[in-house]
Amino acid sequence: PLILRDRVIGVIDVESARLNNFTLEHVRTLTLLAPTIASAVENARLYDEITQREQRMEHDLQAARKLQSILLPSDPPEVEGLQIAVGLKPAREISGDLFDFFDYEEGQMAIVFGDSSGKGAAAALYAALVGGLLRSLARRKRGPADLLRALNTNLAERKAEAQYATLLAMLWDARTMRLTMANAGGTPPIICRGDELLNPETSGVPVGLLEDRRYDETVVQLQSGDLIVLTSDGILDAFNEAGVEYGVDRLGLTIKRHCGDVPQIVVDAIFADVQLHVGEAPQFDDQTILILRVE
Repeated sequence: PLILRDRVIGVIDVESARLNNFTLEHVRTLTLLAPTIASAVENARLYDEITQREQRMEHDLQAARKLQSILLPSDPPEVEGLQIAVGLKPAREISGDLFDFFDYEEGQMAIVFGDSSGKGAAAALYAALVGGLLRSLARRKRGPADLLRALNTNLAERKAEAQYATLLAMLWDARTMRLTMANAGGTPPIICRGDELLNPETSGVPVGLLEDRRYDETVVQLQSGDLIVLTSDGILDAFNEAGVEYGVDRLGLTIKRHCGDVPQIVVDAIFADVQLHVGEAPQFDDQTILILRVE
């Protein structure tokens, strides 16, 4: 018998056409070999089982990735007064970062940019929940602060343990060239104007974390040529092999070098500089970039 951990997983059967061909020495030899063979057979079975499980998981992740590509805007919309470019590099097959655009009145566009807590499938599912709620709530043409408050209320009714989202909600008005912002724990934008970098102050509690929260609005008067840069935590927190993060200072230098370029070039330049910084270090967090250029 092939025995492994007090469990019979098979037998060795040896036969001969000659009568009484086998001796006690044969039995002792097979008895010594049996545990090794049993271990090898079990390892092969486990390897095959793990391979099949990984193939199923890979198939499920690819299906989830395709679905997520439908939920997230594949191309930035045409917005009056703005040029827009987006870049996304998931740390895994699917991403917990989210962004979306909602048409309001003529000349107005609501833009939401953020990140759900955690990584992998759980973060992606929560991001899908947040995105679905945003699409429903945005139909009422709410301002950024009201939109975040309504979203937080809805998420509180669907409380998920240890899950929340950091979001920056913005309303662009092409007629006044104003950008109204409300922040729920998201990374504030960086505005490049000529040789100057502006950092509008805006803060707030992430949605889905605490009940009955109110959010403040910040209004920024933009000018023609202004470049607005939004990045997820995966950009600023990208570590190299020495454990040094990419950081806001290096991001600022990259933005300044490309302040006059079209948005897509800025996206590509930031990704390239981050990769130059991290080198061979693995990517631990999703990386998303949103660039807006005032025409």
